[in-house]
Amino acid sequence: MIKIAITLAAFEAIGRAMPVGSVAVEPQAADNGEREIWLAPHVINKLRAIRGPGESYSDVIIRLAVEDA
Repeated sequence: MIKIAITLAAFEAIGRAMPVGSVAVEPQAADNGEREIWLAPHVINKLRAIRGPGESYSDVIIRLAVEDA
């Protein structure tokens, strides 16, 4: 598993799109409000592959959530 930090908006998008407990989450938010989540390496590889220039993982997660809605 690989730990990444994402914005609160991306974290909330994951929460709306996935069943509770499907993503491992650190129990407390960082001082800047970001959440640290644990994802399988193949998921990180997929996020990297579809990430556009200048996009963060959070940007990709939010974009995918919007496209899926």
